[in-house]
Amino acid sequence: MTPKAFDFGAEPESTPEPVQPPAVPRAFDFGDAATPAAPAGPPKALSFDDLPPVSASSNLTAKAPARALFESEDHPAVRDALALARTEHPQVFAQEQGRLAALFRRILPVRLALVTQWAEAPLHEQAALLQPITVLVTKFSEMGVPALLDAALESTRTPTGIFDKLFRRPTPPTEYKPALLASRAQLVQLMADSEVALRKLEESANDLNLHGLVLAVVSTLASGASDVTRDALLQRRTLIGQAVRQAGLSMLQMEQVRQQAADLIGQVSSFLTVTLPALEMAQAQGGNERA
Repeated sequence: MTPKAFDFGAEPESTPEPVQPPAVPRAFDFGDAATPAAPAGPPKALSFDDLPPVSASSNLTAKAPARALFESEDHPAVRDALALARTEHPQVFAQEQGRLAALFRRILPVRLALVTQWAEAPLHEQAALLQPITVLVTKFSEMGVPALLDAALESTRTPTGIFDKLFRRPTPPTEYKPALLASRAQLVQLMADSEVALRKLEESANDLNLHGLVLAVVSTLASGASDVTRDALLQRRTLIGQAVRQAGLSMLQMEQVRQQAADLIGQVSSFLTVTLPALEMAQAQGGNERA
């Protein structure tokens, strides 16, 4: 028998093990925990239809109830007043509904002590704001700018009568220049100060007018109140109405003063920048001709 290469003797033959397919790596495989078998059938699109129902008391789905235009805890009289104000004063209500609501909450339910002190602070505020208007009107009258301007214009005219030629010694127009410059500066400052004073007074009058409107609505709703309360409402409404009218008259007077001041500023500027230079040039030419 021919020996075999590398024959080290007979060895027991091992039984071949079954071949296992190579392991396929799984995404996000964190172990060998058993996974449920995937359901048979075609894949389904992402859907939230199968989510478990959420109870109505869940905090995630509970929504706050819609809030009305005004707080639901308002006194019924406040809600009635707001409804009446919207009906009878729609334009004011549309612009000032928040302020009206706050004022109604302050005065309702109506009490005599509240009525007798209603709008006391706005009344005093407006009285204080009327004073600057009065001061500015008085200051304008004391300036005497129209008389000064007339005198300056008169000085530019040549005397016509014999008496004026012999005895009148007019002030030269150039001597009016410093006074007119100072007057113009005062007028410009008056325009600036009056604009601020008018704006503050107008705001105060509008606020006071809202207080009066509130009293008008309350008076309509308080038909069943005592005679004392109704008389107090009427007196307070009358007082507020008088204050609002006084503010309107003061603003009108101040506007008229501002118009006059604006006209005078233009006339003074014309005299200083046009009339006076032309007169000086004419005098210079006349002097050259005589020379």
